[in-house]
Amino acid sequence: MDISNPKTPSTVAEHDFLDFMQHGNDFFKIELLRPAKSWYKKALKLNMEVDLVKKRIAECDRLLAFENKVVRIVVSITAVLVLVYLLFFR
Repeated sequence: MDISNPKTPSTVAEHDFLDFMQHGNDFFKIELLRPAKSWYKKALKLNMEVDLVKKRIAECDRLLAFENKVVRIVVSITAVLVLVYLLFFR
């Protein structure tokens, strides 16, 4: 089954797979990575297009790791700025 060229699914499992992937793709497009990953995991449980689904999950993991790194940096910088403000401008 080729999800880039969807045809009418012939089984309930194929329908569910396409639905799960579409939900995952929709969330991924708007950068909601955790919900996207959750939908991709549901699709993975159906054992269809396993390589594609694993690639999508890996991409979510890669972007989430980057997001977490950015958040840690921003929080660290904010903490330093608050500390400097409290020490020198109060």
